[in-house]
Amino acid sequence: MSRKNINYLSTAKRRELGIELQRIRKRAGIDGGTLGALLDCNASTISRLENGLSKVEDGKVALYLARANATPAELAELVALDRRADDGYQVRPHPAGFPDDLPIVSMLDRESVSITSYDPVEIPRRLQIEPYIRDTLSQHGHDKQTLDAAVMTRLSRHPSSLQPLRSSTFYISEAALRDNTADPAVMRQQLTHLLSASSLPRFHIHLVPADAPLTDIRDGFTFFRHDEYRPVLHHQLPTVSLFLENETEVAFYESCEKRIAGFTLDRDDTRTWIRARLEQLDHDLLG
Repeated sequence: MSRKNINYLSTAKRRELGIELQRIRKRAGIDGGTLGALLDCNASTISRLENGLSKVEDGKVALYLARANATPAELAELVALDRRADDGYQVRPHPAGFPDDLPIVSMLDRESVSITSYDPVEIPRRLQIEPYIRDTLSQHGHDKQTLDAAVMTRLSRHPSSLQPLRSSTFYISEAALRDNTADPAVMRQQLTHLLSASSLPRFHIHLVPADAPLTDIRDGFTFFRHDEYRPVLHHQLPTVSLFLENETEVAFYESCEKRIAGFTLDRDDTRTWIRARLEQLDHDLLG
């Protein structure tokens, strides 16, 4: 990716806000030109705002939302988002273990051309099959009322469903694939899915051996990259997610990414390891 193609005026926060504004305007059945006239600006100004390419003066977002018939909750949430500092650090709370419904995550999933994930504990969410998702979210405390919708949301974000995604790289810890607390039948299905996905050209799945000297990298992270925007780093904690665009922090995690890559198995060796693990699970299941 060439740095000269990066649009530094656009930030993840501005694009997140713009997508939500556009959603509300379209729901109201108002075109950009009409809304622009109501706000004393032209359609191109509305377009730039909705595409995260400009920041409007204070009070304009509230007026936009009022003209587009936003709900009181939407008005409060998006005005607060507009007022947040746009300094390369964004914090978003979410249900335990489930950032998938956050507008910023939905946006990054859709717009990125490459995604790189490292998870030292679980299989990355974009590779999880339905039974594994149910088990994982149940362990995080999700109940039957929310589980079905959460599962469908996560499945819809699989890389194979996303455009213009060109490539996905996943670094998966050996511990996650040897998880002895998981249902063996579910883990067998999950490993079979990983083996199938690893054969696809756009998928780069690499095992991180248990003895890799990476104990100082304790938390997982995901890089979202785009040809036209700065990379965004997603660092997920149990009930809150941090999104970083600041060059210093991004550079730190890029160095972590390179270290991890230096200790992983290549594609063929990863596939061999998964096959061996499947054989072991088959033996255990047959008793």
